[in-house]
Amino acid sequence: MSLFSCPTIETQTDRIELFDPCFISDLHLNAESQAQAEFFIRFLHEVGEKHSELIILGDFFDYWVGDDAWESASRILEPLQKWGQSHKLFIMHGNRDFMMGKKLASRLGATLLRDPCVARINTQNVLLSHGDLWCINDHDYQKVRQKVRSFWWQWLVLRLPLSKRLKIAHDARTRSKESKVKKEALLMDVDAPTVADAALQKQCSFVIHGHTHQPGEYALSEELKRFVLPDWRFCAANCFKGGYLTFINATPVLQTFQ
Repeated sequence: MSLFSCPTIETQTDRIELFDPCFISDLHLNAESQAQAEFFIRFLHEVGEKHSELIILGDFFDYWVGDDAWESASRILEPLQKWGQSHKLFIMHGNRDFMMGKKLASRLGATLLRDPCVARINTQNVLLSHGDLWCINDHDYQKVRQKVRSFWWQWLVLRLPLSKRLKIAHDARTRSKESKVKKEALLMDVDAPTVADAALQKQCSFVIHGHTHQPGEYALSEELKRFVLPDWRFCAANCFKGGYLTFINATPVLQTFQ
């Protein structure tokens, strides 16, 4: 680990060009679950192989505590690494895996995207984001987000032992689940005018993001739309459901995967 390594300064680009993309987010994979790993690997084979690029817009893992945790998630990362040898892979930080850094990206053969990022697809500019930066009504969350993505916070945390970081992440996840129950839906959703302004500033035709767990197509104006990616749900060993977005005839289409 480099003395000054820090995921928040290791994102590589905010502009990409895509030709046949597949978008996913909010998988919240648990690296300890063999069933979840098998479900994702099946997605790579049945859906991922049909596209030249896979773009993960955050929260791939339920939490990620640093790139030295590779071995704890190898059953998921090794198949993705193999897939990336013949495809292009792009990853963006989410609110659960913002500690992904250049070491992980390099090992996967992936490009680590800034949030937001502009993608050129079929002669159109598309604004990509995890989405949490637009949840501006949740002031408490935005304060925490700013703190945990600061250079010094990440630098200090990465100096803790891996076992300690894993325990901190597990405890934080438990507290987050409890607080979500109490929060109003408005606080946890994006602010539509803020999203529209961001898209207009970047001259984008539409927006793709995740985070809110409210998949669908939403109008920001008469000409501008945003597409919210499906979250992946693991209700039981034999009851998994995921989703993704692809383009059909230059039009974004949300699809399910079971």
